[in-house]
Order: sequence, then structure tokens, then C-alpha cells
Amino acid sequence: MSELDRQLHREALELCQTGPATPDKLVALAHTGLKAWAKIGNLQFPPEKRYALLQEIMRYCADECLLACCFTQEDRLERIAGMLDAAYPRYACTRARLAARRNRYGRPRF
Repeated sequence: MSELDRQLHREALELCQTGPATPDKLVALAHTGLKAWAKIGNLQFPPEKRYALLQEIMRYCADECLLACCFTQEDRLERIAGMLDAAYPRYACTRARLAARRNRYGRPRF
């Protein structure tokens, strides 16, 4: 486990003090949300930026109580993607452009 992963887990422990979520589930949801969001736009981030995005996603998930049982996994991922698109419009434009190209021509080949 890297130092960034340890810090992420410590932050998850602090965020889970107030709610019913467990730190492992919160970290897993953050990783899944980031992966799903970045995959659509074929986005890749250096470790520091990735860590900052994971922190932001964890805080959002804890504030919105996304680990509650009333949300489906698809709904959680859509909400995370919406939050990240609103926070990073440049990446949202890239994701939208690639999604439109995929709808027109199929999966792009790089």
C-alpha cells in the first residue's frame, strides 16, 4: 500500500465517523466512481491529481450519503460523474466529445 493510499484510508476513517458508511466501502466507491468517469473520456491522471480527485469524491459521497441503501450503483456513479463534470468543465467537454464520436463511429481506436 502506497503512502497516498494510506492517507486516503485515514481520511475515509475520519469521514465515516459521522455516518453509517465503512471506510473500505467509501474508498471503493471513490475508486469505482473515478474509474467510470475517466473511462468515458479516456482520461488519465498523474498520481497526485488522481489522489486529489479521490479525496473530492470521498467527501462528496460522505456529504450526500451515497452509501445509503436507497441508491443503486448506477445512480451513485451518475451522481459522481455529474459532480465531477460540474467541477471540471474541461474534462466534461472532452468526455462529451468522445461520447458523441463513439455514438457516431463506434469505439475510437487510438
